[in-house]
Amino acid sequence: MKVKTSALALFALTAVAGAAQAQSSVKLYGLINTDIGQYQTAGAKKINGMQSGNMATSFWGISGAEDLGNGNKAIFAMEGFFLADSGAQGRFPGDTQFARSAYVGLSGDWGLVKMGRNTNLTFLSLLLFNSFGDSFGFSPTILHYFTDQRGFGAKLEGDSGWSDSVTYMSPSFGGFKVNLQGAFAEGAAKGKSNFGGNVIYSAGPFGATVSYQTVGSTPAPAGGVGTTSFNTLKENTWTTGASYDFGVVKLFGQYGKIKDKIYNTENKIWSLSASVPVTASGKILLAYGQSKVTGINGTTFADTKRKTGSIAYDYNLSKRTDVYAVFMNDKIPSFNTTNIGNPGNSNGNSKGNTFGVGIKHAF
Repeated sequence: MKVKTSALALFALTAVAGAAQAQSSVKLYGLINTDIGQYQTAGAKKINGMQSGNMATSFWGISGAEDLGNGNKAIFAMEGFFLADSGAQGRFPGDTQFARSAYVGLSGDWGLVKMGRNTNLTFLSLLLFNSFGDSFGFSPTILHYFTDQRGFGAKLEGDSGWSDSVTYMSPSFGGFKVNLQGAFAEGAAKGKSNFGGNVIYSAGPFGATVSYQTVGSTPAPAGGVGTTSFNTLKENTWTTGASYDFGVVKLFGQYGKIKDKIYNTENKIWSLSASVPVTASGKILLAYGQSKVTGINGTTFADTKRKTGSIAYDYNLSKRTDVYAVFMNDKIPSFNTTNIGNPGNSNGNSKGNTFGVGIKHAF
């Protein structure tokens, strides 16, 4: 009798544990990317060696969900970047531990809400609609929005993730998804809060997006143009993008504008790119992007176009591992710096070539 009772108790405990496991889940995942080559964007010094995260930023994460019933779940994620070539935390010295994401939220048939540090919605629209995705090393789109080679402040402010933010992501309505985001201004020297949103459409081979965001002001940087206060809006950005998969080639197009009210500049950015499958496991990636800075409120100066072209061959060894070879040319023609304060790039024809080979593994 005692043996039978013990067996029944063990069976009951096992059943309860199995039910609890079915209702809750936690997983570890991430991506590691390194490449070797020569790296040089326009105006920068040439670097030879190994780098991490050029094709896709290396990161690791822990996420989980708890079933609350009626189709609702509690969700969380903590995701941190790292440099695979050195083992250092973050994308750069001083980067926070969970700079990619750190949120808790709820999801259901009504969509999902996440509170904490969330991926920026404009960045999401940009990476989905160019053939190089979220590549900070080789994508003309990402480079032109997130780096300021000309020193005019005309880049996307606020990083690829927003801290102290609330994000709502809707379910799909006829192929449309609407996403909204706000980040609170906090601290003693605070500016206006950040707000943004995007709409993403996907149906069959066609996809499209539009996004808009405003970023609150910070004090004008040393050598910057104009004056501002913490209560003056610093930057407005909108983007559009579209893609169509013809089977033999997938084409992408993007256009957007960054209006910076500290430097009184406007940066118009466009790009065209393609992904061309050439074998069952391999594809060619092509991309060309151009951006041009112009003045606002009567500020005038010479041509400040930045032109970037990239080509890569990407080969899948498996569903989670691929190797690639890439070449990129980045160029800024000569320009006049009159009335632009203290730009990082002065007069002269500035260009750089990057080429490398690498491996990327998702786990």
